[in-house]
Amino acid sequence: MSTIITLTTSTQLHRRSKQTQSPTTRSTQLFVILCGLAFALALAVVTLGAFTRLADAGLGCPDWPTCYGHLWVPNEHHEITAANEKFSATPVEVHKTWPEQLHRLLASSLGMVILGLFVLACRRTPSPLRMYFSVALAILLASLFARIFLGAVMDIPVLLIFSGYFVLLSQLWRKYKGRATELCFTALLAGMVIAQGFFGMWTVTLKLWPQVVTAHLLGGFATLSVIWLLLQSCAGWGWRKAGVTLSSGCLKNLRLLAGIALGCVILQVGLGGWTTSNYAALACPDFPRCQNQWWPVADFRHGFNMLQSVGPNYLGGQLEAEGRIAIHLAHRLGAVVVTVAVLLLCGLLWRTGETIVRRWAAMLIAALGLQISLGVSNVLLSLPLAVAVAHNAGGAVLLLMLVALNHRAWAKNYGVNH
Repeated sequence: MSTIITLTTSTQLHRRSKQTQSPTTRSTQLFVILCGLAFALALAVVTLGAFTRLADAGLGCPDWPTCYGHLWVPNEHHEITAANEKFSATPVEVHKTWPEQLHRLLASSLGMVILGLFVLACRRTPSPLRMYFSVALAILLASLFARIFLGAVMDIPVLLIFSGYFVLLSQLWRKYKGRATELCFTALLAGMVIAQGFFGMWTVTLKLWPQVVTAHLLGGFATLSVIWLLLQSCAGWGWRKAGVTLSSGCLKNLRLLAGIALGCVILQVGLGGWTTSNYAALACPDFPRCQNQWWPVADFRHGFNMLQSVGPNYLGGQLEAEGRIAIHLAHRLGAVVVTVAVLLLCGLLWRTGETIVRRWAAMLIAALGLQISLGVSNVLLSLPLAVAVAHNAGGAVLLLMLVALNHRAWAKNYGVNH
């Protein structure tokens, strides 16, 4: 009997505690949950995007935003026949349609969640401030629908609108960051995810033009990183609660090395995107040498020509062998630079003597080692799909770890010994 009474009492206390939670607390919890959902969706979008690209399914749906005129994909025999008649130059390949359209649907779901975060951030922000952000985002959304209904004639106006949006956002960020941090973050994310929608469209309409494919990949990683940074901030994750205290000199060096390592990884991700968009992953089929030479003939001017013509279908790549070799070599050299930068950072983290900080050093070394192993395996095993997708995901994990580490290094109210 006493047990029943105790259980009843604890249940009543739990209900009372929920009832006494302030609206601000509940709003914060909802915001953190939505951030977590957005992060999970963004990670799925980035991973599935890598699968789609590496499985040569980037043109699995030759139109946008539909797939052969369908909201999903043509499945029935009569649907496939009709699609083949309408799109005779690109007949239906079922194993390529579903990854492309699923990727679009997941990206659209991510966009809806981010818009939900923006609305929630508006409700948590004073009225005069949210009006500026809301009007700017409404103009951006209008440009998206205008492009869908009016076609390619809107491409240049859309680019101008996006440029204006991000310039305006940078000004608002400087002016209101202290009072509207969440709103600034969510407005940035909303702009980024809409931009990603356009890049996804141009990936199809420009037939896998490498510049657009690489920008699309970088945009996906950037969106994932900003969501991760927002989650770190609103959830209050950091070293401060764990009582980590560093000397001012150590903290200064940590910020410097963490920033350098992050910059190196971002450049390496860009090189990885350029490698895969130009189909240069197997330009060097051996390791550690390339074409059985330590430094084979490579044409870097050809490989890094950013003015490749628009028009041809870039599925399979258009570059000559020497250009692809140059891209592959650059990616390998980038891996060496990233390794040196991350190891220097890990050495500094280890010398702090703080247990939690040392764990970060160990995790970074493990992530770096795994990423190098996957990269070498891609070459020696001739780019198996599972390993190539894992290599892409490994790059995302290493990037996210460095974003989190930089957030911890620059966090305010942080224990420092002078």
